[in-house]
Amino acid sequence: MTQAGALKSSQIEHSEEVAPVASFTTRLTTEQFDALSRCANSISLRFDDPRIVDALIAGGYAQRGVAGVITVTPRGYEYLRSGR
Repeated sequence: MTQAGALKSSQIEHSEEVAPVASFTTRLTTEQFDALSRCANSISLRFDDPRIVDALIAGGYAQRGVAGVITVTPRGYEYLRSGR
């Protein structure tokens, strides 16, 4: 699946029209921000909606590691520090 196919306009809020390849300088939805915050606090995202987790990974805010464990990337921590 291509990056453009991995994200849908409903997954990440955009202030502008969605480009063919999604720009990852977008604001996260409330649900995505909450999931990223929980992940940063070492709370598993195992039972979260896979679309939310996939959007965080595609946006570079999180990564899938060994055994499918989701961790926050430096970009994700920066986003959390910025307070949205």
